[in-house]
Amino acid sequence: MVLFLFTIMFINMNRESEAQNSILVKSAATIVAGTLMLLLAGAAASTSSLPLPADGSADIGTVANLGKSLYGDYVLPFELTSILLLAAMVGAVLLGKKHSEQ
Repeated sequence: MVLFLFTIMFINMNRESEAQNSILVKSAATIVAGTLMLLLAGAAASTSSLPLPADGSADIGTVANLGKSLYGDYVLPFELTSILLLAAMVGAVLLGKKHSEQ
């Protein structure tokens, strides 16, 4: 959430610099977004909940187990997410940079 707010803060959108879209483009974007929301809601509703572990061990939910999962089984998605966030931060800085008119 902070990253999105940071990006919006640096964009500095004005009505003069913003391109005006036609009604057709706006309605198409609304239809696509609504369809995507319906698909995501349907997919979330159709998934079953994960079963509870059979043994009630005390190691569930510890930081050590989280670290083992992130840097073991899920190391590739974890690293790809970090690269995506880094690219978003660099893009926000470049968009927010003031351009001199020389």
